[in-house]
Amino acid sequence: MPVSAAPFMPGGAGTVPPASVPLGFLAAAGVGLWAFGLAVWFAADRLVESPTHPGAVSAVHVGMLAFLTTAVLGAVHQFAPVVGRRPLRSVLAARLTLVGMVATAWLLPSGFAHGPEALVAAGGVIGSCTVSLAAWNLSAPLAARGGGVPLAGLRLSVGFLVLTVAFGVLYAFDRQTGWFPLLPHRVLAHAHLGLLGWLGLTYVAVAEKLWPMFLLAHRPRARAGAWAVGLLAAGTPVLAAGLLFAVPALAWAGGVSAAAGLGCHLASLAGAVRHRRRPLELLHGFLFASAGFLVVGIALAAAAGLADVDPGDRSRLVAAEVAALVAWLGLAVVGHAHKIVPFIGYTALRARGVTTGPAGRPLLFGDLFHHGVARATLATATVGFAATLTGILAASPAVLAAGGAIVSLTGALATVNLAAGPRRAARPHPSATPAVAAPTDLVTSGRTS
Repeated sequence: MPVSAAPFMPGGAGTVPPASVPLGFLAAAGVGLWAFGLAVWFAADRLVESPTHPGAVSAVHVGMLAFLTTAVLGAVHQFAPVVGRRPLRSVLAARLTLVGMVATAWLLPSGFAHGPEALVAAGGVIGSCTVSLAAWNLSAPLAARGGGVPLAGLRLSVGFLVLTVAFGVLYAFDRQTGWFPLLPHRVLAHAHLGLLGWLGLTYVAVAEKLWPMFLLAHRPRARAGAWAVGLLAAGTPVLAAGLLFAVPALAWAGGVSAAAGLGCHLASLAGAVRHRRRPLELLHGFLFASAGFLVVGIALAAAAGLADVDPGDRSRLVAAEVAALVAWLGLAVVGHAHKIVPFIGYTALRARGVTTGPAGRPLLFGDLFHHGVARATLATATVGFAATLTGILAASPAVLAAGGAIVSLTGALATVNLAAGPRRAARPHPSATPAVAAPTDLVTSGRTS
């Protein structure tokens, strides 16, 4: 009997850590997204009136740390060993990284919001130790030869993570020592290192492996992805330096390079969609919405630099640009989680001997989440992030608060849906009759025919 080829899965290689490692990070990130929405809701007036207010800074750090960084670190701990074909140096170190990341993600925002100031310093120190541990642990798979654009991009992005945290720790202690004034342009340098250098570059690099796999796209050329990684990695430190030292020419040079890299990233997405061998599905919706926010973010950054407006309006444009970049990454994370979590859960269930889904058919990745709830998650994520962006631009705390509430709902929907899927699929179904999988199912089961 012929055997069908098993699909490549991020959780299917022998080098990956136990499923509890990436799933633990992603579960914590889901809670972080829920909390981020609530933080935006409660701090809406401060975010509109003064983006540098401690309450606003606290809300932003919940999104950056508790949601985005936690999710991306979890994905990298799963993905780097697959691409590098080498395991992490230590599974225990990965678990300690999760604990340290969660502690950092809650100590820092708490210190910003209501003090005491020692919480900010403590969060900075724990975050620094956590990121150093993660970089050491990931150095084994990232040091592998080959791996192409994704592995090269991950090496660079982890370096940007270390640099971003170093900036953050310095700023945290400067709040008490007053070594230098924390002017808005210096805070922006830190923000763009994290958003573009760490989070953005990681996504741009990983997408070059995930998009062809998830979309079944065989592109004749993939140069756009290589250009995206190279230009973004080259432009981000120049942009950050220009912002840090208030040198407009330097900031413009770095910004143009970074924007060109992001444009190549969009071109790579267009190529993957054009050459796909699958019909449009849920992931495409997340990707298209995410790409739309990226375009808006680039346009807002250009407007902030070129428009002849007063400082208050310029500050609002910059805040909206940051919000658009957060929406770009947030939608991408939530969308890909609806692929990655079922992949990992599928492998774990098959290892436990679970071979059939809820209807008695061969177990498929699509059995591990509720598709109606997933579509609702796409809708709430898009509407919520759009409302937050609109609220900032219109200087409307009410609209911004509504957007935060909807973003919080997104976190709750995604987390509960993805967490409940494997348990639902593992239930015995004595009355179900086996059936042949429909051609529209996500992937083949890999069984003998």
